Amino acid sequence: MPPSIHPVDLIAALRQKHLTPAIVFLTSRRACDEAMESFDHADIVLPPVRQEAIDTALERVITQYPSIAEHPLIPTVRRIGVAAHHAGHLPSWKIAIEELMRQGCLDAVFATTTLAAGVDFPARTVVITQSSIRKSRDFTDLTISEVQQIAGRAGRRGKDLVGFAVVTPSPYIDLGVLTKGFTGNPESIDSQFTISYPMVLNLLKAHPHEQIQAILAKSFAQFQLNRRAESLERKLDALQVQMEPFGPRVCTDWIAQWQTFDQVRRQRHQRHHVRRDESPELTARFHFMTAGRVVGLSRSRGIVLRQYRSKGQRNPMISVLRPDGAVTECPAVNVGEIFDRVFDCDETSSFPWCSAASFDELSYQLTELPTRLPVLPILVPKDSELLPDAVVQSFGDFPCPTCPSRPACQKDFATANRLRQEQHRHAKSIQALRASLWHRFQERVEVLQTFGYLSPSSQLTEDGEWARLIRIDHSLLITELIRADAFSGAEPALLTGIMASIAHDDDRPGAFPRISSGLSSLLGQVRKLGVSLSPYEDPPLLRADVAALAERWIADPTLTWIGLCRLTTMAEGDIYRLLARTLEFLSQIHTLRATHPGLADTASKAIAHIRRGVLEELP
Repeated sequence: MPPSIHPVDLIAALRQKHLTPAIVFLTSRRACDEAMESFDHADIVLPPVRQEAIDTALERVITQYPSIAEHPLIPTVRRIGVAAHHAGHLPSWKIAIEELMRQGCLDAVFATTTLAAGVDFPARTVVITQSSIRKSRDFTDLTISEVQQIAGRAGRRGKDLVGFAVVTPSPYIDLGVLTKGFTGNPESIDSQFTISYPMVLNLLKAHPHEQIQAILAKSFAQFQLNRRAESLERKLDALQVQMEPFGPRVCTDWIAQWQTFDQVRRQRHQRHHVRRDESPELTARFHFMTAGRVVGLSRSRGIVLRQYRSKGQRNPMISVLRPDGAVTECPAVNVGEIFDRVFDCDETSSFPWCSAASFDELSYQLTELPTRLPVLPILVPKDSELLPDAVVQSFGDFPCPTCPSRPACQKDFATANRLRQEQHRHAKSIQALRASLWHRFQERVEVLQTFGYLSPSSQLTEDGEWARLIRIDHSLLITELIRADAFSGAEPALLTGIMASIAHDDDRPGAFPRISSGLSSLLGQVRKLGVSLSPYEDPPLLRADVAALAERWIADPTLTWIGLCRLTTMAEGDIYRLLARTLEFLSQIHTLRATHPGLADTASKAIAHIRRGVLEELP
């Protein structure tokens, strides 16, 4: 949304204070476009010399990128000396704006925060009109790194002695977020390393299976996991010191003995209660949902205050402190992520399940959590943790009822068992952190063996040899489609439509051309296969309307770029990215010339049809 200060008045004030050129950061593309529209009836006009300089610079850029010659914003840029720059624009237009800014032709650029990182785009002043950013369909507060990236655009090397960051008054700004961003330390860098199916195939192509674990151990991702494991190891050492007063008694391990005795008593007592079977994954995850643990819920996060089982059904439940301060009861199965972050929690036996001081502290900590938190990898045990029936039936064999140490054990068990459970949790967490990459690699290997891309000895099969060349998202779906001859006899337009639907990952609504019957039929088959593969790979959106747009671009060689844009409400920058990403997917299929010459030839024809108009201008 635009700042509370009208864009025309804002630019006038910046010019008066000699704070131009400036980058004005707005919350959305629409806000940038609306800011530009506000200048349509403005009386501000640049001197002829400035207008000529802009014309000269634009002519040089248009020579290289003819698609921007008729851009609707050019008159405003030339007359006022301001421009808009966001993801909805073509890359060629954004290059033109960046060049104009570097040459000092513009006084201001209205942009989204995507401009703050990754582009050499400095200005004398940055204007911050927001403290939140739209991600997917929700607004989230700017992180410390994002605030500092925005402020870092202020000041041009060799031109300005100092840069200025101006915060405009607005009811939509949280000054606490910005203050923390300006003064705090940036969030730590988190590895985005993921183990994909093509990576597994290519690693096993180049190295024996027994060498892979050592290779993964040298990655930055494993380095970060090891650092987190070392922190838990220090906590484990501290717990060991706290356990020393509860040393061996009559039994070598009296805590385990009493725990088994107590568990047998409860299991015998509850033998008539209904208890649903739980998946091993839920059982393993529930073990870590203890008081103070940060967990991810649907569209929010929370801190666990207690864990328990519901009456009657005995389903695992947790009480969660929400960001709005509410305490709610939540089935453990609804927890999406378990984060590697635990706060101290002084538990109580009544609502709100912790002391008032703990509640206030946890509420504050919840609001101060960084945007990104490391997820705790949890290894799922193969065996069940239920006690065998033979142990339950031998209840009378336990010495605990007549043991002279029983009073001491019964008195100390609650504290000792809590410490022991913390030790077990830390030990399991350390094991998961140390072995998670290797564990995920092994999981991928088992899937590839199941589908026949790897032999039982982890050697690439004939299908594995060509499947390793498909190094893109949803690679398993694409290789399975190829194996099923789904594209046999498909025309280039049909293949392009399917690849576009797989490549597209934005669910933003819009208007699109109608899909053809052939593409609709094939897309239905792709959806069925995608659902069947969902246990092994997240299915793509597979939007029919997006597929129809890409199909139309290939099927009608006479269709111009402007004509294509008129068929949809998508921004032209989004259309460009869709076709460019589809081009990447088709290029991967084109590499299968040796094993699938017909399909590779179809992909080659589709690539040739895509590369026209705007898509010829950039590599």
